[in-house]
Formats: sequence, structure tokens, C-alpha cells
Amino acid sequence: MSHQVIARKWRPQAFDEVTGQDHITRTLRNGIEHGRLHHAYVFSGARGVGKTTTARLFAKALNCHKAETPNAEPCKFGDVNICPSCLEITESRSMDVIEFDAASNTGVQDIRDIILENINVSAARDRYRIFIIDEVHMLSTSSFNALLKTVEEPPPNVVFVMATTELHKVPDTITSRSQEFIFRTIPQAQIFSRLRLIADAEKINIEDAALQMIARSGEGSMRDAQSNFDQVISFSGDSITTDDVTKALGLASSEVIEKTVVSLATGDSKVALAVVADLVDRGQDLRIFCRDVLAILRDLLIFKVSGGETTLVETSVLSMGSLKLQSDRFTEADLVRLFHALAETETRLKDAVQSRYVLEIGLVKLIEMRRLAPVENIVDRLNGLEARLSAGSAPSSTSLAVAASPEKKTLTIDAGAPPAPVADEDSPDLPARPVSVYEEPELGIGYHELSGPDEPPEDVDGPPTVIGLAQYDDLSFVASLPVKLPAIASEDLEHFDDKVLDAQYVRKLEIIDEMNGPIPRAAELVRHAIGQTSVASRSVAVSNGAAAAPARAPLNIQIPTFAEDESPKLAWPGDEASKEELIAYANSQPSIKLLKRVFRAKVTGVTKKAELS
Repeated sequence: MSHQVIARKWRPQAFDEVTGQDHITRTLRNGIEHGRLHHAYVFSGARGVGKTTTARLFAKALNCHKAETPNAEPCKFGDVNICPSCLEITESRSMDVIEFDAASNTGVQDIRDIILENINVSAARDRYRIFIIDEVHMLSTSSFNALLKTVEEPPPNVVFVMATTELHKVPDTITSRSQEFIFRTIPQAQIFSRLRLIADAEKINIEDAALQMIARSGEGSMRDAQSNFDQVISFSGDSITTDDVTKALGLASSEVIEKTVVSLATGDSKVALAVVADLVDRGQDLRIFCRDVLAILRDLLIFKVSGGETTLVETSVLSMGSLKLQSDRFTEADLVRLFHALAETETRLKDAVQSRYVLEIGLVKLIEMRRLAPVENIVDRLNGLEARLSAGSAPSSTSLAVAASPEKKTLTIDAGAPPAPVADEDSPDLPARPVSVYEEPELGIGYHELSGPDEPPEDVDGPPTVIGLAQYDDLSFVASLPVKLPAIASEDLEHFDDKVLDAQYVRKLEIIDEMNGPIPRAAELVRHAIGQTSVASRSVAVSNGAAAAPARAPLNIQIPTFAEDESPKLAWPGDEASKEELIAYANSQPSIKLLKRVFRAKVTGVTKKAELS
């Protein structure tokens, strides 16, 4: 007798032997036992999950001769008293059960020859004339249309069973006239149990770990797993180890997968690249390896989220101890990011010309991702920074990941007692008061306006300090500026009374300490800045007794250059001029041009003097 492959030799011969499809076999059995039969059925699902096998079992049950009516327990192949109908259906030679492949008979003429011209012919011997159409989605639109009326109203004792792996391609007009049964992928544990039954019956000595690898290679398909089992038997004979399975099927062992996961956790790119090189040297499928690592990442995530629930990861290639050890190395967010990134790599491997390069870069990318700070941590640190700044305390340098420390430093010039506050002679009603000036290294010199007399700034500790500008021994940086500031005559700054603006101006003078005395070395500073001086040299800037600050390097000041405005001066446009004409007139005046350049200002409105009175 010729050799018969495992998938055909061990094809289920009864509904009880169909693995993983209890929801379908139970429905069909009950329908047969209670006489609730339909005339058309559609079986859909992945490859190798039992669609065609179940269709044949259903045909045997309808036509079995052991009973006067359809029998839910048809004859098994090999039974001594097997009925002729069950034997012929099992051997695919029954005259009343017509099975054909729609992929090979897709045209309208094929449907006419096989079905339409024979539909009205009574069964030769059996109860029912049964048409099993495999891969029915391959029929053309015209063929479906030709079949439509027959499926809707077939002659008595005619049953259609249509199987497909792509249900969405079957027209709704067909499915709506049929009972639909969706076959599920088979759990790995049930595939393992079936393979163990076959191995024991065939007297194959195989380790459970090796059999688990074969079951996992089926990816939910019993036929694929059985075909792989046949392949491994051909490779190694009657004694099979895990090493035989990895070599025969090109699968990675659990040790290799665990080593890859450890390299992701420890950030060791060298180990990950060595794993890929070993897989390539042994000729293993890199895409299958990538899927195996994806499965492990899933198992680690489920194990961690479920708190170590073993029933959810019982099919994992890693032991429970390894799952616990490796899951502790990652957070849930880490595993989710790694899974999505590796899934993208697995998709690219499908069309990659150099799959090794894609996998290597993908694994290195996963390792580099582990070194990135999670967005949640950065947000928490920024929130903590904001809270500390609101409370008035400077954050420590270790608490800042993306910003410089805003620690405030007080500049001092000369040691000595602070001078008494100076009152404004022109505004005796404003109280004399000291001011505080602080510097932020990343932000330049800043001034805190006091909220009331004798009140220190909210975020400056200790008593207020009177200081002036920092004293630089070298003023060469002023002379090296690319642009000299032009002198502005007092008549160019004509003043008109405005109580609100005047009060703010006086307050600003207090803040910047101009009312406490001239700036030290002001004359020299002015001379370097504008080339002339008319201010007497005095220095009255002291500190509150703190030690003098060390000399600082010259400031790196960049003053932008300005193109000279050579537009002509316009004549007075008249009293009835529009706002735009008045602004254009003002912009053409030399004094306005000078002010705009010095203060970097712009004219927003023009008001005649008569309107100010």
C-alpha cells in the first residue's frame, strides 16, 4: 500500500473528531437529529480548519444507510460494516455527492454542465443529491447569477454546501439564501493534543517541546501543522527533538527567542545582531522568527497585565518562570511600543529584498526605543517644574531634562553698606524704596517690580538688594558694536501730560534704579556707545554686604544693522488728511525716523496738538 500523508490519513471520520469547531458540529448534529435541515450552507474560515472535511461528514450523515433517516453518527472509514454510501463519499467517488473546485470551474458553462443540467436528476441511490463547491468565491459574477435561482429554490432532496476562505467575495444574494457557519482558527493546545494522538498512534518518539513547536507552526491551521509534522518525520525519522524541528522547519528555538528578548531589555545590540546572523547562517525564515518574537512580546504583556495569570499564556514557548523574569524587565508601555514597532518590521519583511537588513535595523530600533524617556515621564517632570515655580522655589538641576535651571543669582558690585533709598524730588508723594534686580543665566538680566513698598519679589528670598549694572573692567565690547547709537536731542522727545503714563514712567525709573544715582562709569560707557559724553562720572552702586561677584566675561551683544531711510520728507497733508496720510507724513519726518531706529518703534497713530489740550 502506498504512503498516505498524515493530513489525509488522519482526516476526521466523525463529527466528534473535528477539532476546535464544536459550535458548528453541534449545530449540524442537532439539525440532523431533529430534521431541521436547510437546502444551502456556506462554510467560511481560514485554510486547514476543517471546512471541506465537515462538508463531507455532513454529506455522509445525510446519506448513511445505517438508518432509515439521516444519521448523525455516520460510518467511519475502516469499519468492517461500513455502508456503501459512506465508503464512496470517503473515497470521493459517490455519484450522488458531487464535489468540485470553483477555482478550476469558474465559468458559466461549467456551472451549467455540473449543476444546472443535473439538478433535476434524482439521486441514483442515496437520499440526497449534494453539491460541495470548494473555494466558491472564485466563481465569476455571471456564474453566481446563474446559480442564484437554483440555490434559492432547489428541487427536493438537493443540498448545496459551499466552502470559502474569503467570505466577503461571496455575493450577499448567495449568503442571504444560505446558512452561514464561520470556522475559527484552532487553538494551539488543541492542535498539540491532536498531534500527540497521531504521534502515539504512529509510534513516533517526539518531545513535548518539539511537538509544541510544530503545533505553533500551524498558526491555527490543523492541516498546516499536520503537514509540518509529516515534514519533520521525513527529516529525522521516528525520534524527533527540538533541534530537528528547528532545522526542518526553519524555526527559532525558545532559547534563541529568549536571548533576543533579553537583548531588548538590556540594550545589547551586539547580541541581537548575532542572533540574526545565526538565523541567516542556518537558513531560517526571518519573518517566522519575527512573528515568534511578536508572540513572546504579546505573552509578556498579557502575563504582566493579568498579574501572572497562566491560563492566558499557557501556549507560550517560554516557561512561567521565564515569563515572570522577562516581564519584570519591561513596563506595559514598553511592551506595547516594542510590539507595534516590531509588527511594522514584520510587515516590511514580506516585500523586502534583503530581509536580513530590515530585521537587523528593526531590532536595533527596538533597543534604541528603550533609551527614550516616555512622554508621560517628561510631562510629569514638567508639571513638577511648573508647580515648584508657582510655589516660588527654584527646581533642582536633576529635575530638569529639557530646560536650563532658572536659579536666580544676585549681581553685586562693591562691598559696603547699602545707601538710603532716594525719593523723587518731582514726585514727593511716591515713597522712597529699594529695588531688587536678579539675573537668570539663560534669560539675561531681569527686573522684578515690587508689588508694594518694602515688599521683596515673590520668588526672591531674603531682603531686597540695591544693585546697579554689573561693573565690567573691560568696555571694549561696547566699542566693538557694529552700530553706534545716535544721540537724541531733548526737543525730539517732546512730552505731553498723561497722568497714567507719567505714573508708570516714574515707577519704571524706580524699578531700574535710575533714581538712586548715575550708572558707574556712565561717561565711559556713553563715550563708547555714541562717541560723546556730557554726564559727570560718579559711582554710587553698592550691595547689601554680600561678597563682590567675580568678574564676568564680556557680554556677547549683537545689534542688528539698519538700512538708512532715504525717503523724502513729506509736506503737511492738510487738516482734512486721513489717518493713513497722517501716519505717512509722520514716518517721513527725520526726528520720527531717528526715534523709530533707536527704540525700534513704529507709528500707530497721529494726533494734532490742538486735540491734546
